[in-house]
Amino acid sequence: MEKTTLKSPKRQIQLIDPPGVDITPPEEASAIGRVGFKKKKSVEILSPYVEAYYDAKKNVLSVNAVVYVDHTKVINEVLDYSIFQNTFVDLDGNPQLQFFIVYDMPEELSEDLVIYEIIFTADADNFIGGLSNIEQIQTFLWDVDPVASRGTVTNVQSG
Repeated sequence: MEKTTLKSPKRQIQLIDPPGVDITPPEEASAIGRVGFKKKKSVEILSPYVEAYYDAKKNVLSVNAVVYVDHTKVINEVLDYSIFQNTFVDLDGNPQLQFFIVYDMPEELSEDLVIYEIIFTADADNFIGGLSNIEQIQTFLWDVDPVASRGTVTNVQSG
């Protein structure tokens, strides 16, 4: 895990990568729309919407994630993000997969969010179990200056 320290006029910010290996795809994420909330109920980030598919013929686990990003973090329609894949062993001794979609979130969310579709595949070489055994994955949005993260559990479908 790599740590980077930045200096801010107000305070010192320490950037922290999540556990695992960087599997960021070379393609940029696609902006698929915008949404505005006139009355924010909280400053919490929104959980990603995630679908996961395992293709047995190719031994590929592909993930489609829809994430909501504060419009101030999007420059020229490009989202600066990375994806980390982590393996852990659950209490029953079964290997599990986690994915972290990482970007620098603002301290307070605005009312305007850009919706991105992020498509990636699991790295089978960095997973200690067989991908065919995965029934569920965990996917998180991760703030690099770690104010917050938000995640979801997704069932893996055949496909």
